[in-house]
Amino acid sequence: MEAVETKRIGKYKIDVVQDEDANSPDYWENDEAFVVYDHRQFSVSRDGFVPRDIFDHISSGKKLYDGHYVFVLYAYIHSGVALSVGNHNFPDARRDVSSTGFVLVKRQKGMYNREKAFKLAEAITEEWNQYLSGDVYGYKVYDMTACEEDEDEGELVESCWGFYGDPEYCMTEAVNVVESLIEADKHGQLELGLAP
Repeated sequence: MEAVETKRIGKYKIDVVQDEDANSPDYWENDEAFVVYDHRQFSVSRDGFVPRDIFDHISSGKKLYDGHYVFVLYAYIHSGVALSVGNHNFPDARRDVSSTGFVLVKRQKGMYNREKAFKLAEAITEEWNQYLSGDVYGYKVYDMTACEEDEDEGELVESCWGFYGDPEYCMTEAVNVVESLIEADKHGQLELGLAP
């Protein structure tokens, strides 16, 4: 796994890498906002929310389904999957676009009107696109103390995964961890009377 970005801070080395085993956005089973889709090449299910039933329900003129705002989700399925909510601007919209799914956002008093719910639906769709395109990252922090100069990796001391769409934020979080490790190292040296 090749690093997207590498940084060295003192005896620590940080590698930001693509998360090749990322959990889908559906993994956390958020009941407030989620995707359902039914296509042979892309499927996301949720108990009690069948895309065909939702389609029939909103086709009869109803705006909500089981207390959720409903937004049509389009999928461009051609050498991968790209999603768009509400409208689509895909390169070949005549053939490779399916609309057999929805983003559902729970209606909550004082929190979501249809416009706010749509913005959340767009954010969820973007998160799915990041997942589907492999735009998810993690970091590894190595202690390079015992390494030979020509070695790339030391002892793995910390790692974290699942940073969607933002390798810079992933690096920022890793740097914060390294700064904490450096502080802990200093504190440990002070206790042993070894501080410089």
